[in-house]
Amino acid sequence: MIKIMLFAAGAALAAASPTIAQDGTTVDPADNAALNDPNVMTVRNVTRTEMAHGLQIFDAGGKPVGMVERMSGNDVIISSGTREYTVPITDFYAYNQHGQDYFATRTPKATLEAQSSTSGTKPIAMR
Repeated sequence: MIKIMLFAAGAALAAASPTIAQDGTTVDPADNAALNDPNVMTVRNVTRTEMAHGLQIFDAGGKPVGMVERMSGNDVIISSGTREYTVPITDFYAYNQHGQDYFATRTPKATLEAQSSTSGTKPIAMR
């Protein structure tokens, strides 16, 4: 009885899987249509090496937050020109839209500004 159920489950999985192209990649017409949609953007996690000095950072709403100033342990220090924000690296993601990579924080800019004004982080002194 168990062997029959396992065989039936295996047959159902095989029937439900997408076709495999000759180069070994799976081809699913729905995936192809979705990925070719101009309004689709792909999102991925970032690495520490990508958080280089001068990298432009946006918030999840697309508003510019500032530029990466430096890394401090597992935090990224972002400078807006007048303030510095400390954001954990786990809060960042990268997305590709129209063939260009953008880097963003999941925290809205307004929240970062509120946190920086109450956390003891001082505005950057004008030089």
